[in-house]
Amino acid sequence: MINIWAVLVITIIYFILGALWYSPLLFGKIWADAMNFNIDELEPKPKMFIGAAISAFITTFFLAILLDLIGNYNIITGLLVGLIIGIGFVLTIGLYDVLYEDKNVKAYIIDALYHISAILIAGIILSLWLA
Repeated sequence: MINIWAVLVITIIYFILGALWYSPLLFGKIWADAMNFNIDELEPKPKMFIGAAISAFITTFFLAILLDLIGNYNIITGLLVGLIIGIGFVLTIGLYDVLYEDKNVKAYIIDALYHISAILIAGIILSLWLA
């Protein structure tokens, strides 16, 4: 059974990780340069926060469903499932942006590693919380 509280907490963690990841403290400046943005002029809009929160919730919710379907899981299972999703889907699907839309490779790597990291963290936390 899906624990909605676990999904909500992880959604918040996913969102906070994104705020840190794209801040000047971590990769914000490199990402902005790669995307040809001026980091000082970037102003987050409400639709960005809402969209990111919804996306994080959906990702976490479906990861919880997948772990629930597996049934017998632990921290290693949560980590492996997160890694499979991260590398098998996030990394490969995002590559299309580089190949067909000329997205900067640095920006792609920063974006992909953010989602992979968040999904790994979600997999671990869900495994601990739901075990």
